Amino acid sequence: MGKRSPLLVLSTLSTCGAFALATTAFFMPVYLKKIGFSGSQIGTLYAAFSITSIVTSFPSGLASDRFLARNLICFALVLMGIAMWIQSLVTTFFLFAAAYLAYGLGQNLFRVSLDALLLKTLPQRVGITYGIFNAMRMLGFTLGGITGGLLLGRFDFVYTLRFVGTFYFLLTSYWFFLPKNVPVKFALRTYWDDFRSPRVLFFALWLYLFYLHWGAEFTSYGLFLRENLGLSFKGMGFYMAAEFAMVGAASLINGFRLERGASLRSLATLGLFCSGLGHMGMIIEKLPVSLAFRLLHGFGDGTIMVLSYVGIAKLFKIERIGGNSGLITLSIMLGSFTGSLIFGPLGANYGYQWPLFISGAITLILIPLVHLPRFKEVESSFKKRG
Repeated sequence: MGKRSPLLVLSTLSTCGAFALATTAFFMPVYLKKIGFSGSQIGTLYAAFSITSIVTSFPSGLASDRFLARNLICFALVLMGIAMWIQSLVTTFFLFAAAYLAYGLGQNLFRVSLDALLLKTLPQRVGITYGIFNAMRMLGFTLGGITGGLLLGRFDFVYTLRFVGTFYFLLTSYWFFLPKNVPVKFALRTYWDDFRSPRVLFFALWLYLFYLHWGAEFTSYGLFLRENLGLSFKGMGFYMAAEFAMVGAASLINGFRLERGASLRSLATLGLFCSGLGHMGMIIEKLPVSLAFRLLHGFGDGTIMVLSYVGIAKLFKIERIGGNSGLITLSIMLGSFTGSLIFGPLGANYGYQWPLFISGAITLILIPLVHLPRFKEVESSFKKRG
């Protein structure tokens, strides 16, 4: 199966990984508050999670170039499984934080290695390929959100953590089907020479600013649904799942549009507008209205996610794409880290709606950057290497 359909193998593993993550991730702040963690502690925990991703993003990508990525993926799955089981057994902040950081290490290694394997194995028709891949990932988030809501509505969080931990162990069976990359070794300076290109640095900065809103989501999204909208765990699961489905649909639609020659700037403008306005509007405390704006946000996020994948594929040489994709991931995680530090305490002190609103406004402010000459250079790279 692995040799005949690498996109299917990689996409279904991505689906399963996203499923496991979504089953607990967005519900986690509710659980952390329940066991006595303060808003600052929750923000610090997610910021530390982001720091782990920041520190390990480039090494994970570099390892994906130098070693067999499928071995790294399986190691990450085992690490995440162990970490989830430990989280189910402890309630003190420092012990939980240690397990959560280990989970963050595994999550980052899993995603960076899987993405690198995809980029190395399927470098052609990137719009369609990455549109399908991200849509499948969002399918996992959709199913995970629903499953998490149902599990948490019937069982406690401890049971759910152990269920997810065991699921990670089962996923190691994918090792037999994953394609093999050809290990290569380049000097670290070579990666820096690739990354310091002005158009690459601009693209990385743009993504950093866009992904500030992840910090707002990690620290305030679940709590807003629970406390402001008054949703049950089951209701939260279906709310989140609807958005993930929209992100997947946007990934497919805009992946095909990119393949057919759609303007990068027009798609980036559309994505930013929908994402920002959707985040701002979802704080309206009427469920149908809030959900409608959240779906709009999801369409924008799906659009930008596909642009991120295609940008990595177009801006870097394939033989070093693991390390360079890790550097782009580092930029994204820096944005999430900054957002967590800002929005965690802000939500706890002033209301969970404000991080969502303010991060949405920041996203809208990014639209003029799309029309700067430097962004046009990024778009020209897409066309030259398409």
